Amino acid sequence: MAFLTKLAFKNLVRHRNRTIFTSIIIAMAIVIYIFFDSLIGGMTELSYETIIDYESGHLQVMAEGYWEEEDELPLDYLITVDEDLLAEVKNLPGYKASLAELSFSALLSNGIDDLPVMGKGIIPEDFLEVFALEKQFVEGEIFESGEYKAVLGKKLAELMEVGIGDYITLLVKDRNNTFNTIDVEIAGLLHTGNPNVNQNIVFLPLELARQALAVGEEASKIIIRLEDKDQAARLAGELEFNLKKQNSELAVYSWEELEAFSFLGAAELEKQVILAIILVIAAIAIINTVILAALERMEEIGMMKALGLQNREIVYTFVLESTGIGITGGVIGVILGILTIWFLSVYGMDFEAMYGMDLASFGMPVLGKIYAVWNPRAFIEVFIFGVLVSLLASILPAYWAADKDPVESIYHH
Repeated sequence: MAFLTKLAFKNLVRHRNRTIFTSIIIAMAIVIYIFFDSLIGGMTELSYETIIDYESGHLQVMAEGYWEEEDELPLDYLITVDEDLLAEVKNLPGYKASLAELSFSALLSNGIDDLPVMGKGIIPEDFLEVFALEKQFVEGEIFESGEYKAVLGKKLAELMEVGIGDYITLLVKDRNNTFNTIDVEIAGLLHTGNPNVNQNIVFLPLELARQALAVGEEASKIIIRLEDKDQAARLAGELEFNLKKQNSELAVYSWEELEAFSFLGAAELEKQVILAIILVIAAIAIINTVILAALERMEEIGMMKALGLQNREIVYTFVLESTGIGITGGVIGVILGILTIWFLSVYGMDFEAMYGMDLASFGMPVLGKIYAVWNPRAFIEVFIFGVLVSLLASILPAYWAADKDPVESIYHH
């Protein structure tokens, strides 16, 4: 057996061209898999961050009825934000900040053109503690409570041809189905990594929104920022249990349950399908190469049989050689993969600058560069996959060739 093992490894060197060619195919398959896995992983992680940091927070407290109709931005299922509710929220372990938010539909007008938008009434100091927006102002600044001022995305401002100091009008329908207008001066313009914030939302003081919508001291929801997003699901259950004692209609939802993240969950499934297709294509290429190698070596296999080697010994030699090629290609692929991911994690990839591709138009809430993320598990899994495919792909061709008559194999063309 030791002789056969040495023979298999000698064949790797003796048939250098075939070894190099097959190893390169395996290595490229591994690099492509690692590239897509890390890049899509980075895209997903950045999407999570841009939604949490600029729009959703980690937890949201709202009425169950509001959750079911949130897309319509109803004024029927609002909650009263009192001291008892806020005290319960602030006692939550890992609590950092919270914000009462009143969301509503509005028609934005610059005096010439109209555009449907989402309005959000907020308390400015709480707003900047919950969302990482303080450094995202490209012009102006946040308004103060009680001011007739607003903040909106720079993209939206450019679309409506307005800027700092200009006045805009929001046409809204209050709880009594009466139309009201809110006239505000633009205090600041934002530009974030979240296209929805940049293009669709107008922020204004909570008191002003409440007054225009005739909702008293109510709000749509309370948004909570935590120290650790991975604890959100557990803390949501804990907070909801405590709040149910005060108000049975209240519910708490973690960031993972929100619609935007449900979409990203579907995108994660698509990622797995794409990676599976890559692996299947790689497996076909590897199997095809191994089979061709077996056909090329029919004469050699005939000589081995003529010298007295048993079928199982020939198969063992052939399989060990293919496994060696798989390991060689796997090692090369992993090394190249590490270099590729290191480069992408440091310098990133800007699809819009390189290819004119706006990922937001594909439903991904990200702008700018995408940075790869390290996923050691993917390296291990794809390495094992390459070696196993090489091993398994060689078994049937080896048995087929070893089972032939030695004379027929020697004179095979």
